[in-house]
Amino acid sequence: MIYELVTPQEDIRQGDIFLNLPFDDFNLEHLKVIIDDNEIKNIAWAEISEEDVEIIAKLQKVNAIVLSQDCDCLRESDITLAVISKWEKKYENPKNWMHRIRGLNRTNSKMYLPQDNNFKIEERLHIEFSRIFKLPQKNLQSLRDSRVCRLNPEAIEHFRQKIGNYFIRYAFDEYYPLNKEEMDEYEKYRLENNPDEKFERREYQK
Repeated sequence: MIYELVTPQEDIRQGDIFLNLPFDDFNLEHLKVIIDDNEIKNIAWAEISEEDVEIIAKLQKVNAIVLSQDCDCLRESDITLAVISKWEKKYENPKNWMHRIRGLNRTNSKMYLPQDNNFKIEERLHIEFSRIFKLPQKNLQSLRDSRVCRLNPEAIEHFRQKIGNYFIRYAFDEYYPLNKEEMDEYEKYRLENNPDEKFERREYQK
């Protein structure tokens, strides 16, 4: 479908999909810090004064996709990836799936990945641009056997657009240029259509 074959010998590129990579999962309020003589204490990050500390961290295996650009995958010391998660919900028919897939792909923070058993993508997945991590380039190079495929040219264009949309978006109040009379009309509209929405008038709108 939207994937293409990649061999272990090929360079790592943007859009490469890996299975079972290590993703750290720890709570900054309860770090298991290794003290002298191998003593372990639960300490909050804010209480640590040393520049470098050793901790015991929980790692989980995740599927992930390379975000770094092709040239950065070759020359930078670290490669950035985004977590790929399972689509937990199930739907009865293709029509429901079609609407859900289109809806998900229209969000900034996710991108749909269809099932394709030819590339070990055995269920419906989605990229989570909000869950980003990095691995040393040399370590990821050593795990190229865990790379199952990469996005094909059409999908990679969509992927790059999604990356751009996610990182350049800027939240703003679209009503800030309205004058008092225009805000009065907006308030009528809001009460009819979205009464729970919160907003605050600026001085020039009162």
